[in-house]
Amino acid sequence: MKKYKIGIADDHLLFAEGINNLLAKRKDLEIVFITSSVSELFDLLKNNPIDILMLDVNIPPYNGIELLKELKHTYQKLKIMTLTMYQPMDIGLTMSKFPGDAYVLKISGMQILEAAILHLQNDQCYLDPNIIENTINEEILTNKLKLTKREKEIVSLIKEGKTTKEIAAQLFLSELTIKTHRKNISEKLDSKGIADLISKSNHFFK
Repeated sequence: MKKYKIGIADDHLLFAEGINNLLAKRKDLEIVFITSSVSELFDLLKNNPIDILMLDVNIPPYNGIELLKELKHTYQKLKIMTLTMYQPMDIGLTMSKFPGDAYVLKISGMQILEAAILHLQNDQCYLDPNIIENTINEEILTNKLKLTKREKEIVSLIKEGKTTKEIAAQLFLSELTIKTHRKNISEKLDSKGIADLISKSNHFFK
């Protein structure tokens, strides 16, 4: 079994240590480091390769989103999970422009955190279902009504984290057919990727 190496960067060390204690019980994970300093974070990443970074978007004096962009540019294979108390709208962020791989609210429970980790382990994006997005425009809302029954079914399976291959097998369709449906869904919802599609579908299909 592969052990996924995790780093935690959060200026609230008590919170970070709590996450560490919860995840330490899992045999598939290894907490490599905990830090509350951005400068220390870059040194740690240089000397301690990890698979997943749990990053608070508010580590003074840095702008968390700009820091996230810099980290993704420097460490392109690194999966970054944003852990924050802020809703996207509170920090002027739309999910279509979110540069990370997972967005998890600190008010959410362990079940959501573990779901996010599982998605990252499977090279999938994850958005906390408690996220409130206020950037859905009326045109997109109208397009929602144009989704067919099959497209809505596929959206639900995408939200469950299923791959194109898994969806095809479950619906007894070819992978090419599923890819075509996904393309049509993305065009109708004006989504810029899987994370954006999930964010918008959380509003449309609750």
